[in-house]
Amino acid sequence: MSIPKVVISLLFLDLVVAVKQPNIVLMLADDMGWGDVPWHGAPTIAPTMMRLAQSGVILDQHYVQPICTPTRSAMMTGKYPSRLGMQHFVIEPDTPWGLPLNEKILPSYMKELGYSVHGIGKWHLGMCSYDYTPTKRGFDSFYGLYNGAGDYYTKTMNARTAKEGGFDFRYNTLGSDGKVRDEVLWSANGTYSTDLYNEKTRQVIQEHDESKPLFLYLAMQNPHSPAQVPSRFYEMYEGVEKDKTRRTLLAMVSALDSTVKTAVDSLKEKGLWENTVFVFFSDNGGGLMRNHFIGQINWPLRGGKATYWEGGIRSASFVHSPLIRGGTVNSELMHVTDWLPTLTHIAACGVEPSRCKGPTFGDIDGVNQWSAIAGMGKSSRSEILVNYDQKFFNAAIRIGKWKLFEGFPGPGQWVPPPDVNYAKYMEHLSKCKTGGKEFEVEEEEEEHRLVMSKGSWKNLIKRIRLFDVESDPYEKYDVSKDNPGVVKMMLRRLKSHKDKAVPLGNKPSDPNANPKNFGGVWMPWLDTC
Repeated sequence: MSIPKVVISLLFLDLVVAVKQPNIVLMLADDMGWGDVPWHGAPTIAPTMMRLAQSGVILDQHYVQPICTPTRSAMMTGKYPSRLGMQHFVIEPDTPWGLPLNEKILPSYMKELGYSVHGIGKWHLGMCSYDYTPTKRGFDSFYGLYNGAGDYYTKTMNARTAKEGGFDFRYNTLGSDGKVRDEVLWSANGTYSTDLYNEKTRQVIQEHDESKPLFLYLAMQNPHSPAQVPSRFYEMYEGVEKDKTRRTLLAMVSALDSTVKTAVDSLKEKGLWENTVFVFFSDNGGGLMRNHFIGQINWPLRGGKATYWEGGIRSASFVHSPLIRGGTVNSELMHVTDWLPTLTHIAACGVEPSRCKGPTFGDIDGVNQWSAIAGMGKSSRSEILVNYDQKFFNAAIRIGKWKLFEGFPGPGQWVPPPDVNYAKYMEHLSKCKTGGKEFEVEEEEEEHRLVMSKGSWKNLIKRIRLFDVESDPYEKYDVSKDNPGVVKMMLRRLKSHKDKAVPLGNKPSDPNANPKNFGGVWMPWLDTC
């Protein structure tokens, strides 16, 4: 006898109701290096992060994209940026493009699953029209900046067509008419942004309606440039760090830790902490090039932000929850695209093992990693497309222990901490041995100068490098000539990803975006874009 459809629906509803949905806090640091966190040996004073990481699950092989916008795009959609047109550089304030509107993203899924969904901090996924802004993409509210950076005190940012800059700090909700209620917060001028985020984090948690689970997205500015921090954090490093640049950077990470503490303490005060999953990672490695560097260190990893080297894409990350066993280091391969299927799974099915499948997706690149994170299984991921950028004529892919570069991957310098003697540092690197030929740093630096002087990355499109990142995590030895079969296999897999790539979405600057047209504020300036 068949069961009536109405009964099937009621049975499904009972199943959903029976699941204890966890509160979820997803927190991103901005441009924080592998060597900027205390659980990787840095002298950073960040006691709350350190405690959560050490008693949680440290994600040792968690990969992100080389730079801000692509990482956020991948996290929100579960897709590699090259399939979205988001693979090249970032969204500038005066450029009319953003994360494609036909993509359903993480906050929309969370809202459908019954969550209250709030965003605090940095958006950086488009603002040319209101359709691209957070509350039109699933958030109930958003507090912070639309763009990718800004002065921590004045809340201003400039652009190619607006050298004088514009103000960017607001609070958004969505009206019953479907229009964004965009309140520009001039009162924020003069207050350190992180202090404002802390205050808003506390308010959102305190005012949360406990009849629903909470999804809180904390996309912090720290420790992105400019190098600014209140004296109370800088003074914490008296006698700890002498180098002023490095000291300021570490103080900015301490300020970030104050947000972690605010969130945790507020959740405990509200009685929500015991049913919360807290996810933390950096959107890319620390910037080492002149226009990015403010003291970050990715040591002992090679390279930094905007490169395909490990220092640019291997993220300092952890998951903490009273709901799972902690005190572990997880070395399973994981990519930022995995957060969409992973977080929606526990939102729909809870954290305990079950036959529940969670939401279904179309053709995404992310995989559900919850079993691996919670120590109940292995990761099903063995491959990561690092990136494919048609404009820079470069690409990179990791499969198992192998990592292949095609074209120029960006500057590959190592930057040791200021207190490390360089000779001792090189001795440390020499302990990493493989059977391959060492790739000369001098040769790579000359290559970078060639690229910059010629102004074209196409010059090096045929250059292939191969590294065994398990035995050579510092990427010292190019072993491509010793493993032609591996190179051939990886180029074949890389081609399959290239075949799925779409053209770059980047658009040229539009002078109509100039804040002077909107009272000195960065505002959506188009009806459609």
